[in-house]
Amino acid sequence: MKIFDYDLAFSRNHGITSCDEQLRLRNATVAVAGMGGVGGDYLITLARAGVGNFNISDFDEFEVANFNRQYGAMVSSIGRSKVDVMNELVLDVNPELNIRAFKEGIDETNIDEFLKGVDVLVDAVEFFEIKTHRLMINACRERNIPAIFGVPLGFGVGMLVYTAKGMSFDDYFDLDYNASEELQVLKMSLGCAPAGFHLKYVDPSSVDLSKRQAPSIASGCKLATGMVITQALLAILHPDELKPIPHYTCYDARLNRLKKGYLWMGNRNPVQKLKFGVARKLLNI
Repeated sequence: MKIFDYDLAFSRNHGITSCDEQLRLRNATVAVAGMGGVGGDYLITLARAGVGNFNISDFDEFEVANFNRQYGAMVSSIGRSKVDVMNELVLDVNPELNIRAFKEGIDETNIDEFLKGVDVLVDAVEFFEIKTHRLMINACRERNIPAIFGVPLGFGVGMLVYTAKGMSFDDYFDLDYNASEELQVLKMSLGCAPAGFHLKYVDPSSVDLSKRQAPSIASGCKLATGMVITQALLAILHPDELKPIPHYTCYDARLNRLKKGYLWMGNRNPVQKLKFGVARKLLNI
């Protein structure tokens, strides 16, 4: 007896999606890079929207420190591959999914295969892995694949959309790759969330960029999921609605503040340069 029925499983989407749009989601392929802080939740949410094909990646294993925010982090998954755990969980949502797993992560040797046949990339790689972010976004730009990136920040999120019509990764973030990793990460974070709402309440002493440490909480990650996956679905169904960088969106649920802006010149913007100097002093880097 067949238990799963695609049409019934996702029938409540109708009215938000049409029958034709639901079919497009079923036939779409989404690459989700990273299965940790937000990536696992991205994957499950996309599957519940009815997306039928995925390329997923992560080289890491679950540990106790992941419990406060990561979808697949449970006592039963400690020490297990994040890709393996999330593969099992998402197939329990839709056993008809087609999934290609990249357990070694993403680098120059497999980026072509990872993006093969992909309609949209959702970037959930650990924020500190700037080289990987740059590799993926540049590769998507070359292939005219839209990419969505959200950064949970306190009880809020900063979100960017990359398309071939927007600024390039390097032009927007203006990173000095000869500088220390801390300075690169700081500058990239300012570009992801120009509004800086989280700075009003996040304790700066909890941030240690040299140790790759920054606070994160589940509600901020869930907020990122809702915003990022909505844009990923629009990339498939209504791509003309996407607003690529230097457009940005910042929302903080604690402060109930939303800012949708256009960061002229990206991080080369004079105000951004001023913020960078202030942030360096605040964090002593």
